[in-house]
Amino acid sequence: MGLFKRKFLKQLQKYRSAREGATAVEFAILLVPFCAMLFAIIELGIVFFIQATMGHAMQEASREIRTGQFQSAGGLAAAFEEKVCDNMAGLGNCGSLRVDVVTSSTGRFEPSMLPPTPKSDPANPGASPPMPASTYVDTGPRAVVVVRVQYYHDLAFPGKYTRLANASGNVRILQTVTAFRNEPFPT
Repeated sequence: MGLFKRKFLKQLQKYRSAREGATAVEFAILLVPFCAMLFAIIELGIVFFIQATMGHAMQEASREIRTGQFQSAGGLAAAFEEKVCDNMAGLGNCGSLRVDVVTSSTGRFEPSMLPPTPKSDPANPGASPPMPASTYVDTGPRAVVVVRVQYYHDLAFPGKYTRLANASGNVRILQTVTAFRNEPFPT
């Protein structure tokens, strides 16, 4: 029995001191959280890049409304949405873009001016939220105008891991808004 015990203890000590596979095991354990963090950082970078590009595109297109150039050219909702999409330089899907241009009848900004944004479909909670149609109200000189652009971005990685989804169906609704008073352009 003493011989068996000594052999067993010697073998156990050999396994304890062996480190050949430790690096591979540690790497395998840390690979999943590392990849999740890496992909979340990449997804977050994409979201920030689209958000910044969309904000710039909206400002450039809104400038034409503010100066009256867009109205004098007889622009409509689809034309303004296309102008915003063109200014995004091909980044994103233009079919996922919603543009709202509204004006105030009182001459003051009111939060209720903008149509609501649905976060989910009550009939189908796991599906992507329905994207409402764009709203466009033709504006005149010195009118208070609010322009909101929303982009429904389908996330590449599951939102439960990255925590970037703010709507059902693994969708991030990106939004940028500006408010201004039109210049006194001739009608």
